[in-house]
Amino acid sequence: MPRVLTTVAVSALTAGAASAQVTDPLITISASSALGSGSVSFSSGDLGAIVQPNGGIVFLLLNGPLAIVDQNNNNVIGQVTQLSVVNNADNTDTIESDALQAIGFAVFAGDADTTFNLTGSFINTGSVNNAELRATGGVTVTDNNANGATLTGGGAGGSYFNASYNGGTTFADLIVGPLNAAPAGSNSSSQDFPAAPGVFQSIANPLTDIQSQFNFTLTAGDSASGTSGYFSVPSPASATLLALAGGAALRRRR
Repeated sequence: MPRVLTTVAVSALTAGAASAQVTDPLITISASSALGSGSVSFSSGDLGAIVQPNGGIVFLLLNGPLAIVDQNNNNVIGQVTQLSVVNNADNTDTIESDALQAIGFAVFAGDADTTFNLTGSFINTGSVNNAELRATGGVTVTDNNANGATLTGGGAGGSYFNASYNGGTTFADLIVGPLNAAPAGSNSSSQDFPAAPGVFQSIANPLTDIQSQFNFTLTAGDSASGTSGYFSVPSPASATLLALAGGAALRRRR
């Protein structure tokens, strides 16, 4: 009887992993200010998108800097000077979904205070029981015109980075601002959740998807950069189940 239950559990996990996928666009960047608004999206078919052996997609902005322009008045709202995105629906070769989303960027504000939003791909993980999550993020603001710079978070509680799961349930809002830089200077801040190094937080419901985004306002003429990582792993209990299932399968084949 235990062998039958183990076989059913493995079949369900395999089905969940098989439905894992990275959706387009890989990332969407919008910018708005008193000068207007504009946005740009990058998809898996664009130059700079590299498909990984496990089905994940790495995107690198190769032809920067990229101006974000208001199509109605041709004003340059801001610029993207660096961009890298890693979207993996399954980051390992195991049958248990092990998702990853990482964003790295650098942007310049235009001639007015500029609000930027960078939203990563919606990653469908399949239904994963007993999943555990971890998120990390960091931002830097730099003054470029010798009058100081301010980076203000646009997320909950003034945060810069949001990691969500299952259609928008917040896992973590990280790095609360504002962050100020002295004239001709820079300043940085970072945060992990959970705070302890290498620790993951379990969620109550089966994991079906993850997504992350940066949202902030940057003072005119100044620059900001950031990095993030958002990870899901199977719980230790699930890993033990998989090991037992593998051993049972080997015994049956013998």
